[in-house]
Amino acid sequence: MPMTIPSMTETLGAPPAGAAPAVDVVADLAHKRGYTFNSWYVVGHLNSGERRFDCLVHLIAVSVGGITVGVDSAASITEGATGWYGVQHGFHPVLRARACTDRLLVTTPYSRISGTLDAMAVHAGIRGGSIDLRLRAIGHPLYNKGTGRFDMLGMEIFQYSIPRLETTGRLTIGERHYPVSGICWFDRQWQKQKLGPPQGRWTWMDLNLSNGWQISLWDAVGRDGRSDAWVTVIDREGLHRVADLVSLAEHACDYWISPQSGARFPTCWRVLVPSLDLDLTVTARPRAQEVLALQARYEGASDVSGTVGGVPVSGYSY
Repeated sequence: MPMTIPSMTETLGAPPAGAAPAVDVVADLAHKRGYTFNSWYVVGHLNSGERRFDCLVHLIAVSVGGITVGVDSAASITEGATGWYGVQHGFHPVLRARACTDRLLVTTPYSRISGTLDAMAVHAGIRGGSIDLRLRAIGHPLYNKGTGRFDMLGMEIFQYSIPRLETTGRLTIGERHYPVSGICWFDRQWQKQKLGPPQGRWTWMDLNLSNGWQISLWDAVGRDGRSDAWVTVIDREGLHRVADLVSLAEHACDYWISPQSGARFPTCWRVLVPSLDLDLTVTARPRAQEVLALQARYEGASDVSGTVGGVPVSGYSY
């Protein structure tokens, strides 16, 4: 019989083993004043019959001097079989967008994330389609670096993840509507960051493995070329492990150059975590999955394969 996974509201009574939370999963869903960037990030790995879809909805509230000036939005759909990719991105001034401080409600003219852990709603319009999903958090939260707080590129960052949200809804591509179901991953992040070009570059991935492991990966490279790379791993019981990652730059390959921005992105990565005996290959399909929002960035639906402890695993990622 399939295993029944409890709702997340049932598992929040005590921190999972290996975690010492510095954030509040429920209270921190709402917009937090005093931070330059507040981010709400949803990626979905969904099926409609034999068709596989991946989708992204990402909203970032931007503040200057403690005043919210607007919300940057990005949304996309990728169809695995055909490689079809549709995307919508843009910055919306505060008169056309908002982020509430008393509950989860972030909106722009094209997108919306709202609700609670037990009943979250995600909507976005993209060029050639739309996303309409209903989500329910299950299992355990993931506290990045074991606490939900870490330093990166001179910034103090707060981030927690909800790796499993049972998802149903509908994706629309052109005139066709696809009822979908599957799993979404939700990230909530906030930080004080200087406006303008970042002080380096970073890669993030959600790695969802067939052995039940779910992994939040960070690889930050400063302007001096130094790398700070690590993973936070949780299993089905929520046990947290934080481990060093071999810098992704050592094995990144299959570079793609965007015809729009001119940016050069790898589309294949090797993920090596020696202390966990983890060796994975992450391959983006299709290669052209760029988002042109506050800055050009790559948000690629990907397949994962490899081994953990010498045992083969498969999975998916963004």
